[in-house]
Amino acid sequence: MPEVTLSLAVYDYLPMLIWGAGSYFLIDAIRKDINGGFFYYTLILSLGLVWIGGFLKATWKLLIAISDANLILLSDMQFPLMGAGFCLLFISLLAFLLQKKDIQKKNFAIGFFKKLFLPVMVIGSIGSTICLIIIAKRRKVLPALIFYSIFLVVSTSMGFIGSRIVATSYKVIFIEQTINCSSTLMWALGSFFLWKNHRASSTFKSQHP
Repeated sequence: MPEVTLSLAVYDYLPMLIWGAGSYFLIDAIRKDINGGFFYYTLILSLGLVWIGGFLKATWKLLIAISDANLILLSDMQFPLMGAGFCLLFISLLAFLLQKKDIQKKNFAIGFFKKLFLPVMVIGSIGSTICLIIIAKRRKVLPALIFYSIFLVVSTSMGFIGSRIVATSYKVIFIEQTINCSSTLMWALGSFFLWKNHRASSTFKSQHP
């Protein structure tokens, strides 16, 4: 536990006051250009997340100084909050720089976030599914291995196609949703057989200690 005096703990609130003032100036400076669009709210959210992260850390120190209560969670929450805040701040300002005045900002926001996060979503989906396939292989659960593999192929293909095609017609949307539903079913079945194997293994161990 760090050695924190009351004056030192209160002093740690100063950066947050400065950040709050700077956030106000920044928001007001580009408010007119953003014109209350989607990125205006993500900008406010990002600045708020950073502020909350710093505030919680300062509060952690204040509680130590006042009552020796070491609520380390308040300090640890600083990093995910500030990390998410600065990341969102970067995205918001980058989008602000790239947006064109001759297009609707709402449509730009949708397209921008799709292009930005679709690869992240695909990579996350591929990575997590590969991990599940490895788990199924290690536990020798063949049905789970098969269903997860099918999900991997379908979801990867959908991500590749989705980055190039925008579904607008009823027929295309219906097909897209049907494929998505089917692939999700494959993932759920894989998880079911993994769970079934776990239950069977647990029952066997309890009956044969």
